[in-house]
Amino acid sequence: MNDDPFCDSPPACPPGVLFDCDFVFGEPMVLSAREGGTTVQWQLDPSVRDEGVYRYTLQTGNAGVTDPDAWQDVVSETEVCFLTDLERRLPGVFPFTHYRIRLETDERTYYSRPLHTMGQLGYEDWRMYVSVIRAEHVLLARKTGIEGILHKRKISGRPCQRCRDFNTGEVRDAACRSCFGTGWLGGYYQPVPCCWFDVHPADTSIRYDLQVQGPVTNTRFEARAIASPLLISGDIWMNQQNSERYRIVQLQPIVEMKAVPVVYQLAMERLPFSDIAYQLPAEAI
Repeated sequence: MNDDPFCDSPPACPPGVLFDCDFVFGEPMVLSAREGGTTVQWQLDPSVRDEGVYRYTLQTGNAGVTDPDAWQDVVSETEVCFLTDLERRLPGVFPFTHYRIRLETDERTYYSRPLHTMGQLGYEDWRMYVSVIRAEHVLLARKTGIEGILHKRKISGRPCQRCRDFNTGEVRDAACRSCFGTGWLGGYYQPVPCCWFDVHPADTSIRYDLQVQGPVTNTRFEARAIASPLLISGDIWMNQQNSERYRIVQLQPIVEMKAVPVVYQLAMERLPFSDIAYQLPAEAI
């Protein structure tokens, strides 16, 4: 294996071993049943702080080898944490089709290891997973769900130079327009459209905040959502009916299959209109 952990030529690695730069993508997940195609999601390692724009490319191939001629580009986007292949590539009993992710920055290029179309699931588990996702999507989209836009929170990338403490990494300005209070430049990834949530009010309380000199209402909501894309605490969901923003504060998978979340039960808080989250774009790109 190449001794340079930042090499930009993964195909030179010996066959049958992981690339040195595979750590960059954490544990990529293949979510094979998202409506309209297959989603590959990853989490950028916090130690990657290259300068410039981060451009991700989803590639597909039929061999899962390191030879660059064996891969072709499917879709490319900047500043995202998942990409969707709109073509349905049914894996069958033997998953020949593989995916991998390429990350290009101003400093170097990274590649993930090959991932087959069923992800961590076997064929029978994959078929059941697809059936559950399809049924859940029909229920949310046609009967109980509310259409919205999802802003996935960044937990890695380039640190904000304006409000992030140099020594501790603490965010000193929750209303920072550079990182939106996350500590990472940009704050959130590009918004995702058509994210259906089944939302119900759970609790309302009033407290007095000395900083704003008045009563503050905290409204807590419960929601049910499909685990595609995978969610984390701190993600922002926008109700497209009234443009209200909600922050996910707690989530628990209520349906899982081989450690792969299928359906979430969420706890969310409705954000006041003064929150910096209302500066996020109201339309998906």
